[in-house]
Amino acid sequence: MLKSPHNTTLPKDAPTKEIKFELSGNMNRYVWSMDNKVVSESDKILIKKGENVRMIIYNGSMMRHPMHLHGHDFRVLNGQGENAPLKNIIDIMPMETDTLEFNANMEGDWFFHCHILYHMMSGMGRVFTYQNQTPNPLIPNPKLAQRKLFGEDRKFHSMAENDFATNGNDGMVMIQNTRWSIGSEWRLGYNNMHGYESETHIGRYIGKMQWLMPFIGFDWRYRKLHNGEFEKNLFGQVNTKDERRQISFGVAYVLPMLVTFQTEVYQDGNLRLQLMREDIPLSKRLRLGARYIFNKNMGLRTHYDSDMGYGIGLYLNY
Repeated sequence: MLKSPHNTTLPKDAPTKEIKFELSGNMNRYVWSMDNKVVSESDKILIKKGENVRMIIYNGSMMRHPMHLHGHDFRVLNGQGENAPLKNIIDIMPMETDTLEFNANMEGDWFFHCHILYHMMSGMGRVFTYQNQTPNPLIPNPKLAQRKLFGEDRKFHSMAENDFATNGNDGMVMIQNTRWSIGSEWRLGYNNMHGYESETHIGRYIGKMQWLMPFIGFDWRYRKLHNGEFEKNLFGQVNTKDERRQISFGVAYVLPMLVTFQTEVYQDGNLRLQLMREDIPLSKRLRLGARYIFNKNMGLRTHYDSDMGYGIGLYLNY
């Protein structure tokens, strides 16, 4: 057990401010937060010069988080009493609770964040600031500095995939940030009989683990069969519409095993329920559904579509 060779006790006559944090996040979406709030969604934590600040931190995620405090060293209360070690970064394991304390003796705005930089930039951090402190001459425009800091976890990132197959072209594009998701997917046949369709969803993730996403959607489809034939589905229902344009409202929820349950109601009153799970690994490169990965941007895929039939093709992703 780590132990300091010197006495590290804090001033005993100073008042103590106790703060509790839970390190939270979503590994599937790679969003990281504290108490389910990223930096841009939280206020600064006000502390007073001279007081002792005690932090009780619980890591409720399944990843380790090395938490780093700027401007101060903190004591790690690990059972060593007066010789508790002094650190400015502590690696907090999954489901672990650590108690840290420091004396507020250095005015300024100090960042407390995960030192895995991807986690920091996605929002896992807080800013400690001293009450009634003098303005920092090194920051002539505090509002601009704050806007730049908040801009980190508000940034959007994009991803895309396209499958060039023998029976058609399938693909998707998605833009997301900490809360918002805008995604479109398409299935394009090589003729009118195979049909063309696209779906677009705009949603916002909510809840502690961000498994729930309400959304609005737009669905477009066109298909024309030969000789006045009508399309029938698996249940024998007949579709006489060659072209469909529908607005929908729905929710998507991630179940255990990363299965997504999605339900949506269309403007014509129809209700759709579906369960989805993609990319189930069978080996390092093989996925259920006959998908083989060459590298992170390319692979081979076979699939079946009720309109376009069986196909095989090369897919690219970004």
